[in-house]
Amino acid sequence: MLEQEKLHYSVIALYMSTLISQGACLEAASAGFVMAANAPVDAAGAAAADAENGAVTRRVDAVEADAGRREGASKPVDGPFEISASVDGVATPTVAPLGGGDAMEEALCQLGPFGPYQRYVLTLLCLPNLLAAIYSLNYVFVADQVPFRCLVPECEGLGGDFGNASVQGLLAVDPCRRFAPPDEGATCSREDYHPVDTVECDAFVYADHSTIYAEFGLACREWLRTLVGSVRNAALPLALLLTGHVSDRWGRRTAFCIFSACAGVMGLLKSFSVGYHMYVILEFLEAALGYGFGSAAYIMVVELARPSLRAPFACATGVAYGAGGVLFAWLAWRLPHWRALLRAAYAPALLLPFYWRLVDESPRWLHATATPARAADVLRKAARWNKVTINEELLKSIAAGKRVEERQSVSWLELVRSRAMVVRLAVCGWCWIAAAFTYYGLTINSVSLSGEKHVNFALNMAMEIVASLLIMMALERFGRRRSILASFALCGVACVTPLFVSHFSASLWLYFVGKLGATAAFNSLYVYTAELFPTRVRSRALATCSLVGRVGSVLAPQTPLLSKPVQTLLYGGCALSAALVLLAVPETRRTPLLH
Repeated sequence: MLEQEKLHYSVIALYMSTLISQGACLEAASAGFVMAANAPVDAAGAAAADAENGAVTRRVDAVEADAGRREGASKPVDGPFEISASVDGVATPTVAPLGGGDAMEEALCQLGPFGPYQRYVLTLLCLPNLLAAIYSLNYVFVADQVPFRCLVPECEGLGGDFGNASVQGLLAVDPCRRFAPPDEGATCSREDYHPVDTVECDAFVYADHSTIYAEFGLACREWLRTLVGSVRNAALPLALLLTGHVSDRWGRRTAFCIFSACAGVMGLLKSFSVGYHMYVILEFLEAALGYGFGSAAYIMVVELARPSLRAPFACATGVAYGAGGVLFAWLAWRLPHWRALLRAAYAPALLLPFYWRLVDESPRWLHATATPARAADVLRKAARWNKVTINEELLKSIAAGKRVEERQSVSWLELVRSRAMVVRLAVCGWCWIAAAFTYYGLTINSVSLSGEKHVNFALNMAMEIVASLLIMMALERFGRRRSILASFALCGVACVTPLFVSHFSASLWLYFVGKLGATAAFNSLYVYTAELFPTRVRSRALATCSLVGRVGSVLAPQTPLLSKPVQTLLYGGCALSAALVLLAVPETRRTPLLH
């Protein structure tokens, strides 16, 4: 009886831990942290998450099911167990062959939590996230504004030095205009120019040519500079579709190698751009064809993890993304010229296709859509690395698995067939727009803050690391809705408060606190959105919200065109309104998923 009671409590503990890890499972199947925040909706991963989280029977492995072994006895593992009901309400283990998905979960558990194989794969696949942050945000420095002034040909001819003091009195307050010159003659005397009337400048002199702003002559055409970021973010929906299709059809490793090669080639081609239009076209193509390698790497990471470790594994990718942003700030400081910066940043991507020889294909994908026998081979290799033994019958069960049948097609109209669904879709859609708008807006404008722009950007990206660590704990401890609401509220208050604070240091740190809140909210929306919708439409709902959220990321690069107070009110208003509308949707922590 004592052993039965111990087993009963172990089953209850396992059931609760499974509920606690539910959010991480969904997050792993759906998307990444902010670069996280932008992973494609993976059909195979979502299907696996639906099946796992929708299961009524909660499994335990032989180690946890065997009460004698829980007391310390060393017994061989004969096979997987399932929990079944018995008399007196005490659950007992019964030997039964597990299904394909169950067998895969069991095999991953038998590999151990974090052995040499998992550490090797996690390390290799976190490295690309360093590059993903650089590629997503390189336009912040590459298209940064540089000081400029009007060229006064009557005084300095066809070219001049930016610091020429003799022309300073000939320039109007508006940097794009100068005082009307005399009708005839060349002079630098202020008395020879009109005292009030001004004319638009025909040419400009730049302090340096370290960015495309100066090299392509974008002075007084600020909208062309900000358009670079909008064009890039406009390409991301196409990137999401391409990544999901290639990743599901030909494998995660294949998608990773293809898209990383595209990123490297397109990025290097950008560094050879001879004009603005060429650069913008290559920016779009690089985002559309190269963005997906980071998402494919993320999917491979979380598909390797057992359920209880998916949140930490995903957190590791978020930390790597933030570290990549900090690294990029240092690289931009060391290589200020945009061509050298792009070549140094994108050249490493040409090495990533060699991951084909360094990393195995995801065993989950192999088992679900390709050859299950190869999935068993990958698991055997992992077991050898970890110096553990996986039950051979379990591996045979995996190798004999059948291809997963495609689920019945679901109409997009199912998302709006009930009032509750419409409300949830509307709330989630606005929250995604607000999160993307504040996240990208605060990131882009960090380089225009007072102080050294590289330090500001590095501190801004360091908030990614802090947010990734915080949300892993907050979502389960405080709940999804409360955590996201608090994150939006923190962001909104931190963005608005500087309007009433004149102290520079306080305003600067409030800015970074706002970025922390925006990042935490953005990252948390993936798991919360997935839990708000039924299994039948979960993937479509998440895809819809992610695509709608791109409206915010497309508009955010245009905010530098606005004054600082207007930007502050927009960021704060969006964040606070998102916190308010969250009151219209329920909490999902530790609640059964809708089916």
